[in-house]
Amino acid sequence: MARLTDGTPDARRMLAFDLAALVVFILVGMTSHHDDAAASIFLRNFIPFVGSWLVVAWALGTYRPPTSGRLLATIVLAIPLAVLLRVAWVGERDLGTALTFAGVALLFSTLFLGVGRLISDVIGRRSGAPRAQ
Repeated sequence: MARLTDGTPDARRMLAFDLAALVVFILVGMTSHHDDAAASIFLRNFIPFVGSWLVVAWALGTYRPPTSGRLLATIVLAIPLAVLLRVAWVGERDLGTALTFAGVALLFSTLFLGVGRLISDVIGRRSGAPRAQ
């Protein structure tokens, strides 16, 4: 079975920052909608988003080695999958609401992931680690 990363510090750092970016995306979404920080609300977002991210990243080899193309493919596949899983979990029946959430999730998760990758790159450069292609 293939590993999630290629084992390099660069790949592990990028994975950690990508997962942190998804967590920040979830937390910002919760606070912008005035959801209290209840564990159940956090988990109904965390599980589908992080779960779909890890499965898609593993399947695409996003971190073996990390590339921008695989990151974009992971975003395009994992985020809509996460939205579908979350919609099924919460029992959302309004297609318009689900599509709006999918668009917002794609836009803002991409923004947070991009910022996370920039921070990861800066840290990698400062540590002298080789950069991913």
